Amino acid sequence: MIDLVVSKTNDSYQYDTQSIKDLCVLVLNDSKYESISLNIIFTDDSHLSKLKVKYFNEDVLTDVLAFPIENDTKLESEIYISYDRALASSKEFKVSINSELVRLIVHGILHLLGYRDNNEESKKIMFDKQEAIVESCKIKIV
Repeated sequence: MIDLVVSKTNDSYQYDTQSIKDLCVLVLNDSKYESISLNIIFTDDSHLSKLKVKYFNEDVLTDVLAFPIENDTKLESEIYISYDRALASSKEFKVSINSELVRLIVHGILHLLGYRDNNEESKKIMFDKQEAIVESCKIKIV
């Protein structure tokens, strides 16, 4: 079971909560958890930068941060996504905002499932999994 809350810090951010839940179910379907409580927060670059400094001691621009709180059978987590970065990246890489938001949500969820991107080998494994999901996903969240 997935308990999902989606929120935003700016009223201009557009998304469909049910479609985001469908995406989460798709990615988390094979997870080991009996229950999942997931909060996805769409925010801006400034907020994510402050979180990155506070929790990771890194003063760098980022697009997604995932914070898992878990035990053996339950996953509680928050995923923060910079809508600013999603918009900028969608323009830079010439993809739709939908595709970029799907990519960031999937990326955040994969971190919650234990995937890492802190070295080239783990980054390739995570990226390949992420892109396979994104490419096969037909969910429209925007």
